[in-house]
Amino acid sequence: MDAAAQLFSQKRFGEVRMEEIALAAGVGKGTVYTYFADKEELYFAVVFDGITKLNEDLRVHAASALEPEEKLRDVVHGIISFLSQNRSFFRLMSVEDSRSHGGKGDNRRRWREERSVQLEIMETVLRDGGELGVFSFRDHRLAASVLRDMVRSAMMYSRGERSTEEVTDSVLGIFLDGVRSHGTQGTERPE
Repeated sequence: MDAAAQLFSQKRFGEVRMEEIALAAGVGKGTVYTYFADKEELYFAVVFDGITKLNEDLRVHAASALEPEEKLRDVVHGIISFLSQNRSFFRLMSVEDSRSHGGKGDNRRRWREERSVQLEIMETVLRDGGELGVFSFRDHRLAASVLRDMVRSAMMYSRGERSTEEVTDSVLGIFLDGVRSHGTQGTERPE
């Protein structure tokens, strides 16, 4: 599956051949077919393996007894850390997000459900923090969607050139504090 993830993330689905996957994995093509009926089944096994692991990690982070801001940081850091360590999966996730948005079929439906888990986890952390007076969002679902998209954008922008902590701090700094200067110098704009 690791070999398949690498190849699927480097090429379009139609360009990847089962022979290539077998060769990259160091096994015979028949061995691959022993475990997977076809290339599509292998592709979705790779995709769902990654998203399931990520969601399991996020559930652990969200269940912690940390204060709301620390818990939110832990969740965001968990996503960034996972995606940084699994760049092939991150590329597949980006592709699958664009395909499954309006896609039909059981695999596309399941993908949307698995992706919504992350949104629900973030939404719950934001809502719980709101109930404690730490966060003040009117629409927790919208705030969670914005935050999830910020994480994805930051991951694409940083391309592994920044540490997980730097990316986490940047995303949360912008999300929680905005980009407006909070200094006492007024609202002058730099030229």
